[in-house]
Amino acid sequence: MSLPLDEVLASEPLSFGDPVVVAGSASVPGRAVRWVHSSEVVQIAPLLRGGELLLSGGQAFLGLRPGAQLEYVRSLAERAVAGVAIETAGGRLLSAEVVAAADEIGLPLVELRRVVPFVEVAEAVNRRIVSRQVEALQAADALSQRLAERMAISGSALRPILELTAESFGDAVVAVAVVDPELGVVEAVGEPLAVDGGAASAAVASVGLSVGGIDVARLELHGAPDADVSLLETVAQRIRGIVALALAQRHRPSLTRMADEALMRMVVAGGGGDQLLELAEASGLTPDSPVAVALFRASGAQPQAGIERALRARASAAAPRVRLHTEGDSVVALVEFAAGRCAAQRAELVAALRGDFARTGTVGAIGPTATSIRGASRSLAEARTTLRLGRASKWDYSVYDSADFVVERFAERELSRDASEAFVQEALGPLLDLEQRRGGELVRTLDVWITAGCNTAEAARVLFLERQSLHKRLARIFDALGGDPRGTGQLGALAFAVKLARGNAQLQERT
Repeated sequence: MSLPLDEVLASEPLSFGDPVVVAGSASVPGRAVRWVHSSEVVQIAPLLRGGELLLSGGQAFLGLRPGAQLEYVRSLAERAVAGVAIETAGGRLLSAEVVAAADEIGLPLVELRRVVPFVEVAEAVNRRIVSRQVEALQAADALSQRLAERMAISGSALRPILELTAESFGDAVVAVAVVDPELGVVEAVGEPLAVDGGAASAAVASVGLSVGGIDVARLELHGAPDADVSLLETVAQRIRGIVALALAQRHRPSLTRMADEALMRMVVAGGGGDQLLELAEASGLTPDSPVAVALFRASGAQPQAGIERALRARASAAAPRVRLHTEGDSVVALVEFAAGRCAAQRAELVAALRGDFARTGTVGAIGPTATSIRGASRSLAEARTTLRLGRASKWDYSVYDSADFVVERFAERELSRDASEAFVQEALGPLLDLEQRRGGELVRTLDVWITAGCNTAEAARVLFLERQSLHKRLARIFDALGGDPRGTGQLGALAFAVKLARGNAQLQERT
């Protein structure tokens, strides 16, 4: 369950802090607060699930360098937090650069211009959220009981169950539908509104329906614009079993769908051999077609629905077919490419998904392209590694490409830690010493600059720096390294070394 952000900002005792939205105000009406959390940890983003209102006293944040402040804001936006409230009482103000960055990425940034006890705020708001959760569960249980009684009287017909569900919400729900992602609407009461596009419903709850252990359809509750989507999600989760039972009487999975599911389970389990080839053929996949496996994770009560919609929508444009497998909050996608066009299709798919999932709380990674289905399990394993490396890095992509982490993956798998550190010291020793003494994120700057093709303008954009500031930083880097590496054999070694250095730093943080 959640509360609207504007309602939380106006509530007691948070209103006593004189909250002023200084950035992302256009996003406030559509934001929902799932929980209120306070923290002074500046690397809190990986620990958040999305939907949090984060309260900060500001001391640690305002003490960061300008570039690090921008990274803090950007990382929270990537985790899809509801908003960030920073205490600025006593005359402290957020910089114009931070405000502009938050506004650009649509992150509600709030200044608390008077001191307010964070504990009291969290207790008051979270208590209301929990109370709504209890009310939602009670409503869901009551509906579940009524549906069970209806089934006992009228049998397992699907439509009466959907009609009773719609009636129980009154005007709050405009449609209840069971939808097969591949075949379309199976049964509907009311007029389902498009999830994407101008006529989209403001609140859509969607949960998977399993028949014979295979997800064959989704139950969708389309709410009116002012409906509480959290309530719809709770109810959908509670009644999914009853709806699936009714669905099973008329919508059994096809042999192809069963083969798809068996194929994906084998890929996830790391299987191979002749059985994998047989399942691939049964599901309609050419065994020698190039494939890649991607892994996606999202926050929220119904993460899979948005991921599946985006992947299926992109399948026709970027790849012949996508097969999906859901496990908890993760979705595994097997993408089949056209022979001879796989590189272009893969690049199109990655770019499109990065746009689809930017600042939604969804993160993912796509593994290397395998020449056939035999390499699918390895592609998934590398996607898992890429996702871990990507989330530990400071690149702000929502979808990470394993091709961007070749060095890190190779080093982790093939190089000993001593060999890796020795290479880094030989190539970057003076630069590491300078960064340790003077700061400035010099290694990351060099990494970004090389990755950008030594394009200063693009590197400055990624680093949130003025171009002149980047030129000065690069001058320090070149001085430490003995000169501009362009046009020398040193550039390739540096490109390898900066990746190793950052990978070593991440390993040290984990250990």
